[in-house]
Amino acid sequence: MQIRALPRRGFTLVEALVALLIVLIGIIGVAALYTESQQATREAEPRLRAKELAEQMAARIRANPAGRTGYASVVGVVCDRKAKPKRPEDAAAIEAACWNQRVAEELPSGMGSVTRDASTTPPTYVVAVSWSPPEGGAASFVIRVSGD
Repeated sequence: MQIRALPRRGFTLVEALVALLIVLIGIIGVAALYTESQQATREAEPRLRAKELAEQMAARIRANPAGRTGYASVVGVVCDRKAKPKRPEDAAAIEAACWNQRVAEELPSGMGSVTRDASTTPPTYVVAVSWSPPEGGAASFVIRVSGD
């Protein structure tokens, strides 16, 4: 009588361990990509918010041709939403002071500024928003608005 060996079925222990190792490497790679994308999102959020704030001020400057010069003269102006200024320049200055306050509240070490560049024809307004990003240093977003 001859004994015939049955064909082997299944996986060996080494094959199973190699497959498990390959799956683990894939999971670690996905986790690393996820962590990196979260970091990139955290770094992009202040820049996006600064862009939105600068564009809001630029839209206000475009919409208020009579008071444009007031946006660039906010030294000593306090944000008082209940104030009823008589001149459009004064209303613009109060609006810009409130915008500056909002920039400071919404961005880390945030600062906003509007300057009038009279060296261009017609004069333009430069809206700048600066902040300190989480990784350190300083960053800013600048828009130039045609005026007058």
